[in-house]
Amino acid sequence: MNYYKTAQFVPGKGDAWTYYECGDDDKILRQLTNIPETGETDRITDPIVKKLYRPEKLQPASPSEFMTLWDGAES
Repeated sequence: MNYYKTAQFVPGKGDAWTYYECGDDDKILRQLTNIPETGETDRITDPIVKKLYRPEKLQPASPSEFMTLWDGAES
């Protein structure tokens, strides 16, 4: 598995971080968006977009970082 993240500023909320869990072929299996300043986390178990667009522009993320946010959104 490969994990990536990217951030985008959301006015009034701060940075929204989008995380991607991908197979070795860069097919997106799951994704989530987390806004640390507000505590919002949205999980997407079956993303509409299945292939990463320009993965070289994304930052690497660790599996534990992704799973901590994913599991924390369940509560």
